[in-house]
Amino acid sequence: MPDTPKLSHCADYVRRHDRDRFLCALFAAPEKRESLFTLYAFNQEVSKTREMVSEVMLGHIRLQWWRDTLTELGEGQVRKHEVVEPLADLVKDGHLEIADLEAIVAAREFDLEDRQPATQQELDRYIDQTSGQVSVLASRLLGAGGDDADHAARLAGNAYGLVGIMRAIVFHGRSKRLYLPEDRMEHHEVAQGDVFEFRKKQEIREFIRELAELARARIAEARKHRSALPKQAHAAALPVVLADGYLRKLAKSGYDPFSAEFGLARPASLRLTLNGMLKRY
Repeated sequence: MPDTPKLSHCADYVRRHDRDRFLCALFAAPEKRESLFTLYAFNQEVSKTREMVSEVMLGHIRLQWWRDTLTELGEGQVRKHEVVEPLADLVKDGHLEIADLEAIVAAREFDLEDRQPATQQELDRYIDQTSGQVSVLASRLLGAGGDDADHAARLAGNAYGLVGIMRAIVFHGRSKRLYLPEDRMEHHEVAQGDVFEFRKKQEIREFIRELAELARARIAEARKHRSALPKQAHAAALPVVLADGYLRKLAKSGYDPFSAEFGLARPASLRLTLNGMLKRY
């Protein structure tokens, strides 16, 4: 693993709250890492909104704060904030577009609805607008450009995002939130209470196995397009390597989504290091 110098606020924030992306960012060119940490810190600030508020209205207020902040950035005004200030530099230098950042904020409105996606397609849209969008912006920060590169990065981000939804089942379940598609749960005869009470039923394992197979297919699809992503931008797609490792842990647990071996698994550092050094995913 590359050496880590004294960390900036954004880097340390990502290290503590988004360990996977932090580790992957270390395989970017040294002069590009801080840009990634800034983007990932912004994403974390926005994505944690629902966890930070006791009332939905407070969540809307927090997201509106970020909308107003981004609007002001577009007008050249910078609020004093440890994430906003370095983010402003990326916007000013033309490395990030305000509209792309606003899209990430808008996607988080779904978190405040406290309802599960009705279908796999609705879940996919949410993942695409969050994890997929972040992956695209990360690849651009690393020098990628063009529709093909954007598509490759988005596929990688979406594959990682689906595995992330599965890994967060226990975390979301503790607060009675559910991000699993309702129609597929009904197909497998899995009730909300089964998830919220962490019942180790065979129906749940079969449902999770189906999701895992879908995630594997998406990882495979992402890897088919990796030649479209320049080598210097590979760190943006490296989370795919970790997602693959998490699915291996899930299979080992018998597709039990409540297994600590899956949900609390540490990143596969050796596999990540090998792929990071070879600039592949």
